Amino acid sequence: MARFFDDMLHALRRLLTKPEENSLSALPPGRASAAPQSQRAEEANAAPGAALAPKPQMGQKRIIFDISDLIQFLRESRIPSGIQRVQLNIIHYAVTDFRDRANPIIVYFDQAQNDWLHIPEDIFLAFYQATEANDEADEEAFQTLMQGLSKHQPLVAHLTQFSPHDHFLLVNLGSSWWIENYFQKIRELRKYHDLRYVPMIHDCIPLMVPEHCPSALVEDFRHWFFGAMLQADAVLTNSHWSGKDIDHHLNAAFPDAALPVHPIALNGNMRSHLAGRALTERGIVGHILPSKAPFVLCVGTLESRKNHILLFKAWARLIERHGTEAVPYLICLGRAGWLFDEAAEFLRANPALHERILLISSLTDGALATLYEECLFSIFNSFYEGWGLPVTESLSFGTLPLVASNTSLTEAGGKAAVYFRDNDLEDISEKLEMLIFNNTKRLALRDHARANAAIRDWRAVADEFIDRIIATEPSAALRQAKFLHLPLGQLIHLGKATAPTPPLERALGDLLRDGLNWHRPEDWGSWTKPGVASLSLPLPDDLAERDLLLCLRLRGPAFATPIKISFFTDGKHVFGPIEREIGRGKRLGLWFNLRLKAKQLRLDIDGGAGTSLGPNDRDVGIGVTHLMLCHAGDAEARRSFLRAFPEFGLASRLKGRATLERIDIPGQ
Repeated sequence: MARFFDDMLHALRRLLTKPEENSLSALPPGRASAAPQSQRAEEANAAPGAALAPKPQMGQKRIIFDISDLIQFLRESRIPSGIQRVQLNIIHYAVTDFRDRANPIIVYFDQAQNDWLHIPEDIFLAFYQATEANDEADEEAFQTLMQGLSKHQPLVAHLTQFSPHDHFLLVNLGSSWWIENYFQKIRELRKYHDLRYVPMIHDCIPLMVPEHCPSALVEDFRHWFFGAMLQADAVLTNSHWSGKDIDHHLNAAFPDAALPVHPIALNGNMRSHLAGRALTERGIVGHILPSKAPFVLCVGTLESRKNHILLFKAWARLIERHGTEAVPYLICLGRAGWLFDEAAEFLRANPALHERILLISSLTDGALATLYEECLFSIFNSFYEGWGLPVTESLSFGTLPLVASNTSLTEAGGKAAVYFRDNDLEDISEKLEMLIFNNTKRLALRDHARANAAIRDWRAVADEFIDRIIATEPSAALRQAKFLHLPLGQLIHLGKATAPTPPLERALGDLLRDGLNWHRPEDWGSWTKPGVASLSLPLPDDLAERDLLLCLRLRGPAFATPIKISFFTDGKHVFGPIEREIGRGKRLGLWFNLRLKAKQLRLDIDGGAGTSLGPNDRDVGIGVTHLMLCHAGDAEARRSFLRAFPEFGLASRLKGRATLERIDIPGQ
């Protein structure tokens, strides 16, 4: 514990360091700096204190680990779940044993500052040790460490110390779909650095079994997934089953898209990982159960997807057949999750189960290790998984797992686990009776499991991750060039997509908004931030010398707002700014007649000083809801735009509810 406090004190001293003012969010709204990378590097090296930074070798690969998901989780609990444990272990080895190869940079996304902040390695190691500490007396030091995160240096400022020839690999081992405008921030970093984006997709559960997920999560994941398919240079996943799911949805959305997907088994040895720690909760079973009482262990979130109700029904059948005293306890360890009501109601309606089933929300690692070691066997039932960490955790302790035969669980269990048919009450009841009442058979199967378990040290898992990440070559630009074109005659929504929206439209709604001067997408569309926000429109190849119509629908905030719109083709200013005013809460439709000889059209929309949406809310420029590009002579496309927005009907316009205007832009 003394070591923990020493590390905490060292970490707290680092918190006093004042971050530099330079940050990604401080760049001119929506625009990349005109200075070349070499010039920015020279300016950074000339900055005070830059001489103290070690001069890196040219062209090194550096892994940027985004731990936003981990930090978000630790704000609620210091006891890591499976995905958090994976992140902690892999990054721990990246900053210790494999530091020279990984050249790690650790960041997290600070919502208040709307920016990635660099986390020094000693701060990460302090968090790593804090998740292993069991004494609640450390809580104050841990919270101080957490509160100091916002004082660290923005990522862009930190990257100025490195060579402009370095290659950066942004890796997120958790989730990121909850981070506002995540892909826009990646695209902005790519304007300054050779950046390759490598997300880890643990599973496609929201796409495969959406009925077991909150609807908001399903839509957020769907929106993020199809954007990631165009933004990522490679994808990490944890099983061949998950890799197959990713490939299926990728190719359904973007046929013949080339995206490397790397399955890496999460079969780390939890027992050896915990062996070097002072785990004190060895008597935990005595606090939970009567002395020497046999029990079976089930680890997993209490939610409908884990199918606990099948286990409860099987235990009810065991009690009915053999009597309560003959049936072992079932300990279900996991936090309450989504749609557990049916299973909970089954428990309430069967009083006999109250004496044999215990629900426990959380335990320390030491207590969990004890449960794995002392249970008769473990059981893991689920409708769908991406890997199945409790299966390999059980095997690492030499404990036999009884596992549902579906999805990736057969990869996690391999030749070592005992399987029952998916969601089959008869088969699971038969396997339970065999393991509970036939000691000789159970011990023989346990010995077989120990001999055949495919378990490796977490160091080896981390080694494979780093190899895969470092080997990543750019691929996102090729997919974008192939698939990312603005479709003619198709209305594009710039807000959150609805369920039936095709994948390309989902991706376009996010990818067309360029730069950092946009707020998060909402159901109706997106607010710009005060100042200039850009729409970057990749054009089809066959538009040369064709008259086109670009339709844009804008929404006014609470006060009348003057706006300016400028046009650029392939980075060159060609028209504007045109100046208009949008009345309070009104809608403005602008139809631009134009002829293009370019591959890229950019609109800069200047919403001026901005308007507040209210106390403690955001300052916004203007709302942008939809756009459409079509041939000027496409009468049906024009009619579909008007049908979608009845406020542009003549009667509505005469009453001042909306304005529709056609503007000619000189030929290019």
